Amino acid sequence: MSLPSGTVTFLFTDIEGSTKLAREYAEQWEPLYERHNAVLHSAVESHNGFVFRIVGDSFSAAFHTADEALNAALQAQRELHNEAWPSAPVKVRMGINTGSAQLKQDSNGTTYEGYATLALTQRVMSAGHGGQVLLSQTTHDLVKDVLHVGMELRDMGEHKLKDILHLERLYQMVVPDLPSEFAPLKTVETAKHNIPPQLTSFIGREHELHEATKLISTARLLTLIGPGGTGKTRLSLQLADHQLVNFKDGVWIVELAPIANAANIVSTIASVFELREVQTIPLLAILLDYLRAKHLLLILDNCEHLVEASAQIAGQILHACPDLQIIASSREALGIEGETIFRVPSLVDNDATRLFVERAMKAEPRFKMTEGNVSAIAQICSRLDGIPLAIELAAARVKLFTPDQIAARLDDRFKLLTGGSRTALPRQQTLRALIDWSFQSLNETEQRALRRLAVFSGGWTFEAAESVVGEQEAMDGLAGLVNKSLVNVEVQDGESRYRFLETIRQYAMEKLVEAGEAVEVRDRHLDYVFALAENSPQGMYGTDNTVQLDRIEVEHDNLRAAFEWAVSNHPDTALKLAYQVGGFWTVRDHISEARAWCQIILEKTKSMPDIDKDRARVYGVLAWMSVTTGEHKAGRAAAEQAISLARKTNDATTVARSYGILAMTSIFLGNYPAAQDAAMEGEQIARQQGLKSELALILSTRAQMTYIARMDLDQAKVFLYEATELARQEGFRWASSFLSIGLAHTAAALGDIEAARAGFRESAEIAQMMGNKRIVYSSQSELAHVLRAHGDLDEPLATYRDLLPKWRDLGHRSAVAHELECIAYILIRKEEPERAATLLGAAQALREAIDSVMTQREQVEYEKEISSLRSGMEPVEFDRNWNKGRTLTMDEAIELASSI
Repeated sequence: MSLPSGTVTFLFTDIEGSTKLAREYAEQWEPLYERHNAVLHSAVESHNGFVFRIVGDSFSAAFHTADEALNAALQAQRELHNEAWPSAPVKVRMGINTGSAQLKQDSNGTTYEGYATLALTQRVMSAGHGGQVLLSQTTHDLVKDVLHVGMELRDMGEHKLKDILHLERLYQMVVPDLPSEFAPLKTVETAKHNIPPQLTSFIGREHELHEATKLISTARLLTLIGPGGTGKTRLSLQLADHQLVNFKDGVWIVELAPIANAANIVSTIASVFELREVQTIPLLAILLDYLRAKHLLLILDNCEHLVEASAQIAGQILHACPDLQIIASSREALGIEGETIFRVPSLVDNDATRLFVERAMKAEPRFKMTEGNVSAIAQICSRLDGIPLAIELAAARVKLFTPDQIAARLDDRFKLLTGGSRTALPRQQTLRALIDWSFQSLNETEQRALRRLAVFSGGWTFEAAESVVGEQEAMDGLAGLVNKSLVNVEVQDGESRYRFLETIRQYAMEKLVEAGEAVEVRDRHLDYVFALAENSPQGMYGTDNTVQLDRIEVEHDNLRAAFEWAVSNHPDTALKLAYQVGGFWTVRDHISEARAWCQIILEKTKSMPDIDKDRARVYGVLAWMSVTTGEHKAGRAAAEQAISLARKTNDATTVARSYGILAMTSIFLGNYPAAQDAAMEGEQIARQQGLKSELALILSTRAQMTYIARMDLDQAKVFLYEATELARQEGFRWASSFLSIGLAHTAAALGDIEAARAGFRESAEIAQMMGNKRIVYSSQSELAHVLRAHGDLDEPLATYRDLLPKWRDLGHRSAVAHELECIAYILIRKEEPERAATLLGAAQALREAIDSVMTQREQVEYEKEISSLRSGMEPVEFDRNWNKGRTLTMDEAIELASSI
C-alpha cells in the first residue's frame, strides 16, 4: 500500500495524565500502555492509516483521506471507552488536521516534512481533553458531508493556539455512545505569560521536549544544563509554551544573563510581576507573599554566572510557595533539594542539518541543499559538535561562502563564526564570546585544568588527567568543569571517561598556548601515552592480552596526538613509541596508519646519531606492515634495512625477525632461493639465541615455502607443529591464528575438506577474539580458494563478494585485486566471459597502481585462466571488456563484482 503524501490528514493522540497513571499504578501501567497501543494500531490500520511515530504514549498517524482519519478516531475512542480497564480508565485526547506534507526517509525511518501542518495538528490535539476528538477547520470541511448517522461536529469557536499566528476554528466529534461534555478547551487566549514570540522555528528536540515535559509534571525544580550554545534557553521557552494551559496563574520568564550583581536577582524577578519595594518590608518578603498562593511556572534563564545566589533564592521560593514550579537553565546544576537535572545534548545529525539549512535559507533565500553540498553541510554540523548556536553562526556565513568553503575554514572557527543576530546577547553573537563567558566564570584551578586537559584527544580517564594536570588539580578542576558542563562524562566498561566537545577543546588549546604551558603539558601527555604503551604486545604476533589491546584502542586518538608531538619535538622517543605499539598496530589492523608513521619517523631520524638499534626495530615494524598490505617490494627493502642496522648493534632479535619477514616477502615475490637463504639464516640465529616467537615466524614461513616449492606435506607439517608448540609456550594466541591456516591447508591438500574448514574457522575465531580483521578475512578467503579448487563455485563467489569492501576498508588493495581475479575465474566457469574480462582488466590496473606482483602459484593460475578466457572470446571483444575494466576505479570494480 502506498503511503500518504502531498495532501495528508494526520491524527495525533496522547494519554491524558499518563505520568500520574504510571506513578500511581506502577504495576498495572505496562499492560495498560500495551492495550492502549494495540487499540490505536488496530484502529489506524483498519482505516488504511500509517503510524509513523510513537514517542512515549503519543501516537502520530497519517491517512489518505480525512474521513478515514475520523473513522479511525471514532473506532479507537469507542474501544478505549468500552474497555474494562483493571485499575483506572485510559483517556486519550485526539486531534485531526489536513494539510500539505511530504514523506521523508532518514535514520529514524519513514516520517514527514511539513512543519505548518504537523504543528497545527499537534496544537489541535493539545487543546483537548482525554476522550475528546477535535478537528481543524480544513478537516471539518472535508468530512462534514460524509458523517456517520448520528455523528455531528460541534462548533467550538475560534481559538488562539500556541505558536499558531491566526485564530483556528475547532470542531468536536460528537456521537451518542461516547462522552461529549468536557472542560473548556486548553487554548492560549486566557493564559497569563510573558513568553516572547519566537521568530524562528523550533527544530528537532522532539525527544528532549517530551522527556522534559514528563519531568516537569512531577519536579518542583527542573534544571536544564549543558554547555553554552546547546539551546537550553530555546528548549526552556518551548517547554514553557507547552505548559501554558497547565498553570492557571501563568508562565513567567526571568532573564538573568544581563545581571552582573547577585543582589539584583530578587528585584529582577519582582519586576516581572510589577512588584515594588515598600518601606520597612524586604522586597523578597513581598515577592514571596505574592507568589505563595499562585499556581505558576517560573523560568530562571541563564543562572550560571550567579549560580549560588540563584540556588538560594530558588530554594526560598520553592519552600514558601507549594504550588509553584521552576525551570532553570544553567551550565551547572543549582544543587538544592528537590532539583531534577536534565542535560541538554547537542543536536543529532538530521536535526543539525535541518537547522543549518533553515537558518542558511533565512540568511540567503537563494540557498538550497543539493547533492553537491550535502556532504559539506554534514561535515560542518559534525565538526561543530551539533551545537545549535555554532551551526546558526556558520549558516549565516552562506552569504559569503559556500558550505565547502565554510567547512574548509573550520580549523579557524573562532574567526569564522562571528556576526550573529544583533538582538542576541553580546556573548551569543560570536562563538568565542560565548566560550569566553564560560571560561571567565571558572576559578583559577578550573581554568588551569581546562587549558591542560586540551592535550587529550578523544577523551581521557581520571588517571590520565592526574598524570598531566596533577592529582589534586585533576580532582578539583575536573569536578568543576563537569559541573559547569564544559566536560562531558560517559561510562565505558564500568569506568568514567571524560571528553571535551571539539569546539571547547580548540578553545582550551589556544588558552594553553597563550599561557606558555603547551610544551610542558604536551611532554607530560607524551610521557603518559608512552607509559600506557610500554606493556603493550611486543613483537609481531601479539599476546593473549585483549584487555591491554582494548585499552590502547580506546586511547588511539591520544596515541596519534602523542606521535604528532613526538615527531616534531622528540623524534628519538617517537622511534621507541613506534616499536612499542608495533604489536598493537599489527593485531588491530592499523596497518596503513602504522606504515605512514614509521616512514615519517624514519625520515625524521635518518641523520640522528646513536639510534641505529631503534631505527632497526622500526624498520622491522615497517617491513611487517608492508607485507600485511601486500606491498612486498617495500617490505623487502625495509627488512634489509632492519637487518643491516640491527647487525651493527648486535640486536639478534631484530635480525632474526627481519630475516623471517625477508623470507616471507621473497616467497610472495617468487624468489625462492632468496627466501630459503633468509629463512635458514634467521632460523639459525633464533635457535642459537632462544628466540621462540621469531623462530615460530620463520618455521611457518619455511612450511609455506616447502609446500609451495616441493609439495612436501610431511615436512611442512613438521615445521607447522613445531611453530604451533612454540606459539603455545609463549602464549601468542594471535600467532596460533595464522598457523592454523597453514594446518588447514595441509588438511585440504590431503583431501580432508571438513578438517580444512574447521582449521580456517579456528583461525578466524582466534583472530576475531584478538580483534584482528586481516586474519579473519584471510581465513575466509583461503577457505574459498580451497573450495573453488575442489569444484565449489557458489560459496566461494559469495565469500569473495563479501570480502571485497572489507579488504578495501582495511587498506589492503593487493587483496582486493586478488579477490577480483578469483571472482573472474568463477565467472569463466559460469560462462560469463565479458564480465570476467572486465574484472581482470580492473585487477591488473589496480596491481600496476600499487606495484603488486602475484606469487608464483597465483601467476600460474592467472596465465591458465587468461588463456582459457581468450580462447573463448573474439580478440576485439576481449580487448574491449579488458580495457573497460582498466578504466574502473577500485570502488567501481568492487561495485561491479558485488552486483554479480
